[in-house]
Amino acid sequence: MLGWWGHLAAAVGPGGDARIDMDGLLGVVDRLPAMRAETMATADVMFDAVDDNRDGRISRTEHRRLIDAWHGRPVDTADVFDHLDQDGDGCLSRSEFAFLWTHFWTSDDPGDPGNLMCGPLGTEEA
Repeated sequence: MLGWWGHLAAAVGPGGDARIDMDGLLGVVDRLPAMRAETMATADVMFDAVDDNRDGRISRTEHRRLIDAWHGRPVDTADVFDHLDQDGDGCLSRSEFAFLWTHFWTSDDPGDPGNLMCGPLGTEEA
């Protein structure tokens, strides 16, 4: 994940105070579709972090922990995992996770299953 910090720092530009604001972050996110290698690298890192029991698969429970950590609080995940687990085998393989993670960061389509990677859409508190 630290690989993205260089891109974030570049978004601040020369002479900045090295603080990343929301505009800088969103500027990098807008460029992520062209940064496929960087996005895929973070998918591998996140997979390893989420695969708590190191069995090479992300279970429903492990994915739930990812969502709760992402939001900083428990979130009702409803049937999110069922939309992510498109082959219905009860887990996410490394390649499934990488595909979904990449789409989470690069897709503008709310119907894309990858956009549910960090929880159901519309779960932010007002």
